Amino acid sequence: MDVNWTNQDGGADMGERIETVSDFGEIRLLNEIILPCVTSGENSINDDCAHLTMAGKTLLWSMDPCPTPVANWFGKATPEVWGCYTAAINLSDIAASGGTPLGMLVSIEMPDDTPVSFIKGFQDGLLSMLNSVDAKLYGGNVKSSKKFSATGTIIGTPGENPVTRKTTSKDVLLYLIGPCGDFWAAVVANRYGAGNLRSETVTSIDRAMCFPVPQVSAGRLLSNLPFSVACMDCSDGPANSLYQLARINQLDIQLASDVIWPLRQELLELLSRNGIRVENACYSFGDWQLACLVPSDSKDEFERSLSGYTLTKLGSGTPGLGRVTTDDGRFLQLDMINQNFSSGYNSIENLDDLIQRYMRNPIFQ
Repeated sequence: MDVNWTNQDGGADMGERIETVSDFGEIRLLNEIILPCVTSGENSINDDCAHLTMAGKTLLWSMDPCPTPVANWFGKATPEVWGCYTAAINLSDIAASGGTPLGMLVSIEMPDDTPVSFIKGFQDGLLSMLNSVDAKLYGGNVKSSKKFSATGTIIGTPGENPVTRKTTSKDVLLYLIGPCGDFWAAVVANRYGAGNLRSETVTSIDRAMCFPVPQVSAGRLLSNLPFSVACMDCSDGPANSLYQLARINQLDIQLASDVIWPLRQELLELLSRNGIRVENACYSFGDWQLACLVPSDSKDEFERSLSGYTLTKLGSGTPGLGRVTTDDGRFLQLDMINQNFSSGYNSIENLDDLIQRYMRNPIFQ
């Protein structure tokens, strides 16, 4: 359908500028326009999944389109990579809701001259990711289009305790579950050269860039803890997630300036040689972590329960106005967080602009 953006009374107001979604940005657009119209259960309107009760059963339900993999700029986005990303971005929502994925439906649009081999590879990547978490492909749709795209909708079941983005605790600690910095190390190595990185390290970070791993098993564990943990998927990056968690829970978050990042020394040196701040690499999107708010008095049990996962302690949160700062007095730069319609990843058209946007300017200042 074509939409003509004129005055609905029959004429255009030539002297009046029409407000666009880029004026709002994704977060404001959701909070002010879209979410007020949404009905869901468990007070979960702003969560990674809708919490629905249907026929006496509670389900988790979400949907996401496949983003264009950054690997595409390096000629490494195979059909399998596209399939993996389509599954991973949806599975990550289930993980952040503490659920068990059941299965997906996928709608694929593609040009008429798409090679059948591409679709076979896409299906292989999709099914490999789904099979790794015992989820099924339920079906979907195919449609002729001018460009390829894939959108998935996923269904899961919640764990013993609901996991949402909200916490009732007024004194929390902040953690990331999952690797940090491997994705951007891969981008830097592919763009500027791997230098003296070991071959196994290059293989490892390339795999992190091409085949992200959603933290599904860790998410399930969160729902079985004897205390409540607020959680959010980091597909848009930890900086975005922390900002949203701070606002939703009216917390002032203070991050440590000396976070011990789980990044091997040779990758820290790679980033440094190329003028990349480790903070930027670890707080920006790409590594698919879960961001968690944990009651301070449950610290030991949380760390013990998650000891089998890559766990990074970031800082603490106390009642406040939703600010995100560091303990050396710097503020999160809101124009650096990744969000649609505000020069986010999906609006960037070349690799050097991507690196400039997310790596060359300080994320805290």
